[in-house]
Amino acid sequence: MANGLRLPGFRALFAAGLAAVVLGYLALGLGSLTLAPLLLVAGYCLVIPVALFRLGHSDTGADRPPRGE
Repeated sequence: MANGLRLPGFRALFAAGLAAVVLGYLALGLGSLTLAPLLLVAGYCLVIPVALFRLGHSDTGADRPPRGE
């Protein structure tokens, strides 16, 4: 798991997901009934899960056995 934290895409995706959630709540507080739900759903259901999925799958391949076996 420690290698997954070094993935450059994880931090960017997770930050984008958090930004979408924060902006969604700000838009909700301002009375937006269309933009706020879109941002919240995108943040919670799309961007953050993709970032967490990417965290669990490192690009190093150290956990996988060789293909020939």
